[in-house]
Parts: sequence; C-alpha cells; structure tokens
Amino acid sequence: MIRLLLVLFALVRPVSAEPMRVYSGEHGEFTRLVVELPAALDWTVGRTPKGYAFAVAGLKNPDYDLSGVWQKISRNRIAGLDIDAVSGALQVALGCDCYLFPFEYQPGVVVLDVKPGAAPKGSKFEAAFVNPTPAALPASGGTTKAGYDWLSASSGTDVQHPETAFPLPLPTGEVSLRPIRDALLQQLARGAADGVVDLRLPPPDRARPTADATSLPWSSIRIGEAPGIRVSDPDAFAEGMLPAATCADDEVLDLPSWGRDRSPLDLLSTARSGIYGEFDAPDPEAVLRSVRLHLYLGFGAEALQQADLLGREGDAGPLTLYRSMARLVDGESDPDTPFAAMLDCDGPAALWAALARDRLPAGPGVNRDAILRAFMALPPYLRSYLGSPLAEKFLARDDVDAARVIRDAMERAPDADPGAVALLDAESDLQLGDSAAARDHALEAVALDGNRAEALVTLVETHFRQLEPIGSDVADALLALRSETSGTALATAVERAVVLSLGLSGQTEAAFLDAGAQGDTLADLWRVVADRAADDDFLRRAVLPADAVPPELDAALDLAIANRLLSLGFPDAALVWIGKVQPTDKPDLRLAAAAAELGRRDARRAVDLLSGLPGAEAAALRAKANLELGDLSAAGTSLAAAGQTDAAARTSLWQGDWSALDPAAPENWQAAARLTDPAPTDPAAGLLGRGAGAVAASTASRAVIDALLGSVAAPDGG
Repeated sequence: MIRLLLVLFALVRPVSAEPMRVYSGEHGEFTRLVVELPAALDWTVGRTPKGYAFAVAGLKNPDYDLSGVWQKISRNRIAGLDIDAVSGALQVALGCDCYLFPFEYQPGVVVLDVKPGAAPKGSKFEAAFVNPTPAALPASGGTTKAGYDWLSASSGTDVQHPETAFPLPLPTGEVSLRPIRDALLQQLARGAADGVVDLRLPPPDRARPTADATSLPWSSIRIGEAPGIRVSDPDAFAEGMLPAATCADDEVLDLPSWGRDRSPLDLLSTARSGIYGEFDAPDPEAVLRSVRLHLYLGFGAEALQQADLLGREGDAGPLTLYRSMARLVDGESDPDTPFAAMLDCDGPAALWAALARDRLPAGPGVNRDAILRAFMALPPYLRSYLGSPLAEKFLARDDVDAARVIRDAMERAPDADPGAVALLDAESDLQLGDSAAARDHALEAVALDGNRAEALVTLVETHFRQLEPIGSDVADALLALRSETSGTALATAVERAVVLSLGLSGQTEAAFLDAGAQGDTLADLWRVVADRAADDDFLRRAVLPADAVPPELDAALDLAIANRLLSLGFPDAALVWIGKVQPTDKPDLRLAAAAAELGRRDARRAVDLLSGLPGAEAAALRAKANLELGDLSAAGTSLAAAGQTDAAARTSLWQGDWSALDPAAPENWQAAARLTDPAPTDPAAGLLGRGAGAVAASTASRAVIDALLGSVAAPDGG
C-alpha cells in the first residue's frame, strides 16, 4: 500500500530538470565541493546569514544531487547543505570560522573551497547573496505554483489548489487526487519526523524499461514489506545504531576499564586469542574484545584490522564507534565520525567528539567538564599522546584553565614527554599574553627536541610578539622541516614561522621573496621590518614610486612605516604610505602628513593640516611651518604653546623686541638687551666729547656682542 502511495506521490510532483551532481572531499586544511553544471553557465556566490549561497543563472527549477556529499566529508566546516525552495540556490551552512572561495575549474565545473580563517580583503564573494534569476511572485488573484503549501497547512487554513496536468495521464475523471496527496504528504512527513518512516527511494533500475501509463500497477496493492520502505520503532534501535542527537552509552566507551591492572603482554595475548570459532569464522564477541584491547594499548591501526575481520558486519553496533576511536588514537582525522554531534554529552563521548574536531566551537555546546573527566581517566600513555592536540583546541577557545589541567595530567604520567609539557606551557603563556615566559618555555622545548616543528613555530611566535631578534639557525631548521610538514595541519604555521624567522634574523630580502610572505603573514613581516630591519633593507622595500599602491596593511602599521621614512629623511616616500589626508582625519595621521609636507617645503599645506590640532607636537610643527612662512609672531606663540620658552623668546629677539627677555637669562644676554636702551647724553658735552662717548659706547657694545656670540654654540656644520 505504501509503495502505491509513493508512486502516486511521485507522479503528481512537479517535473524538474536533470539534477546537478555535487561531489565532496576533505583536503587537509580545507573542504572542497565540486558542482557539475549542465553546461557552461554563469554562476554567483554570496553571503547568507548561515554561510553562503550558490546559484546558476539561466536554469529553470534548478536541482542538485547531494546524495553522496556526506560520504566523504564531515560537518566540521560545512554544517549543512540545502536547496532553497524559492530561489533554487544551493545553501551552504558553515560550522566553523571559515570562508568560501569559489572558482571555475573548467567550463561547467565550479569548485567551492571552504577554508578556515577570515576571507581575503575585498573578496566579492563576501557581498550579500543576490539570486541571478529570482523567482517571480504570483500576482494577487493569479495562479500559484503547483505543489503542497506547507505554511498554509501548518496554520490550519483550507488551501485551494489549482488543478494541473499530471506527468502521466490518469483516468481519474472528475475525481481529484490532490486531497489524498496532501493527506499522504502530511502523514508521511509526520512519520519521517517521528522516525518510523524512511522516505528514501530505491535507486532506479536502469535495466528495466521506462514505465508508461499502461504498464504501471494501477490496480495492484502490495501486502507486506516493499523495497525502499523501512518501518522502525523509534524506541527500539538496533544495537549500536543511535540517532544523531543521542549520546553513546558510557559503558560502550569505558576504555580505562578494558585493560586496567593487566600487563601489555597479557593484553596482547588475550587480544590475539579465540578470534576464530567454528568453521574458522571470526567470533564477533572475540573480535569486539580484541578491538577494545588494541584501543586500550593505543594501537589504532591494529584495532581497525581486527574490526575489518567482520567485514560489512563491522559497520554496525559499537564497532562503528571503535573504528572512529582507532583513527583518532593514531592521530588521524575522521570526517565520518559518529561522535560529531556528541560534544555536549556528559560522558566519554564528549572527549572523542572533541578529538575528532579540528577545533572546538565557541559557546555552550561543549561539555568541558565531561571532556576533562574522560581525559583524566585515560591510561597515562594515551594522556601523553592525546593531550597536546586536545589542549591546543582548548587554547584556541581561550580556555587556558582547561589546557593547564591537561598539561598537569600529562606531566604526572610515568613516561611524560618533557618537551610536550614545555611546549604546552609556552602556548598557555602566549594565550595569557606573557611572551617572556612563553619564550623561556619554548626555548626549553626546542632544547629537548630541536626537530619538533611545533616547538620552533612557538619559539618564533614568542619572539615576534616582542619583536625580538632571533638566530638564523631557527630559520634554517624551519626551512629543513618545511617539506616534511607540507600537506599536514602544521604546514600553514610552518610557512608563517619561516617568513617571520627570516625577518627577525635580519634576512629581510629572503623573507619577502619567500612564497609564504602573503596575506596576514606579509602584514606581520612588515611589522617586523618597520621595527627591526636595517635602514638599507627597510628603505629597499619601503620607498615606493609616487604612483604606487602600498600593500594592504592596517592603518597603524602604515603610519609606523611612514614615520620611520620621515625620520630617515624621505618625506615623499612617507606620503605614499600615508595617502591622501584631509583636515578631518585622525590627529596622528594629520601630524605625520604635516611633517611630510614640511619636509617637502610645503609649509602652507602643513598649516592647513595642523589647523585645530592641540598638543605640544602639533604646536612645534606649526611653529616650524610659520617660521618658514616668515610669520615670526605666530611662530613664537606656537613655540610658547609647545613649552619651548627659549625658542619663543628668540623669535621675539628676531623681531627686535628684547623686552620679552627672561629676567633670569645669563648676564651676557642681559647686557645685550641693555644695548637696546637709549644711551644717556650729556648736554654740557661738546662735539668732541659726544663723539668720544659714542666711540666708547660702540666699543663696549662690540665687546658685549662678542661675548654673547661666544656663549652660543655654533650650528651643526658651522
């Protein structure tokens, strides 16, 4: 009966075009989707509240085949894929702090890469999504698109549906099949939501001819189980088959109890015995015991081999969980992990869910206490091996306390790796902002294991945080490790560390020429160069043509580069980094621009930029500009505002006003000031007497002026 109803449902549903196939794959640092278009068509990608949307122009009723997507990727980066019912766009929901970068591999094949981190600046794909062929809304009183109106049905309203032609002629006469179809849709949807009906249809049998109206089973009803229909009781799941939102049983994942108080040799012997039973067939219980014991010993690959003894039977029950645990124990990723939705469980499942993810999400969806409890219960050697990646995930979540708990548990292990503990200490100190302590711990980690890429990367980061120089041997070691880490999760961090270590060791040109000098790493390299590079190396990169566009850095770094260029006497090059400045811009930017304009002898422009700026630095620059313009009075006022009283007094003297001389000035200045007073005359003196007095006064004045000049230091180069 159900099969017949599904046949009727398939007949009355709207006809759609051949769906576009969507392929998927994990590629280390990113997740890839590939969409095969029916032809070389235009397409668009844009931002949505949950992630991104992809749409193809020129297709009517577009459809996508998503049946094989989740077989090869997890939901860590791509949380969901859906087809918008109105626009037909492919909706890509993100499950991480990632961005989507699309490109056309060849005509008709579009690649969508989801990568961690922030999107490139200026990416046009970050604009809000606009559907290239938006669906036209029906006019008031017009016809509506054939199909079931879920919204109206949910509100209880009586929906009037227009009668439309069916794909195949049905001899129904005046009887409409639409009411029964609507009722079937409601009941089947309710059954699917309750978990008692599986609506997946069997794959088409290409060997059978296409059915027509005369060959379809119009009057036959099948009694019993039909292919493609599976009815189950939601309260009676098969062993190990858990719904996505249910946590795994704690007893199933009680790894610490599987081999407690037994020697490794005894455990291996037990794991290898009794596996085959009658007729040399593997005993499922013995295989399950063997898998558990290998997991307890930390032998992930061997546990997988034992699980494979059951063949397809091994894909059900607890073995599904154990297969994922085996990959995680060996440090591998598991895109299809069954632990994906168990981060908030209150048991060991939360730990394995955390280990299966490349990062822990922010928010309350992570059961921190359960993860730490399960980790502390692990055997010591598993704590030592799994502790570092787990602690790093907590550090990325800004949970330093959890990372410290993991670090202490690793240190208490009998065979603890002191290098791994020191590295965790360095990473925790960096997260807390204590770069000096982090550097000391990173040095300890490198001294214990100089070939550990993580330790070298952390050491470079500690030096970068403080902009301290580093030895060239660190850069050499990282260059040697680059090929070994290529294609791994460490590759990006090593590339960045190579560039920064070259810059911090004084190899500026080599750092800029390195392939890793791009994006955020290039910006950090400029930060190093602006602060530490030798003048020649700095000028070789920072002096740009007047019409050049500087690299995209943050405004503070642009200003730091411009100020260093000003200090080295390159005002024109500084203006290239400063850019166009208006009197309404930020004060520090206006000050730098005014200093550059003064360096270019454009005092008028400098005065305009300084207009209204308070502070001693602005007053000093304003005074220089006024001096160049010959406005001594305004220059003196600005110098006084800048606190340079001696310089302000000198401007008064340059104007011939010695009355403003500080009474506390040295005697030679006071004597020179008295020369400006009118000389006393003796009316009784004759002509010769007055002449002799004038000669004596002139001689005295010359002596005073010579004494004053002798007390003033000569200018540079004078």
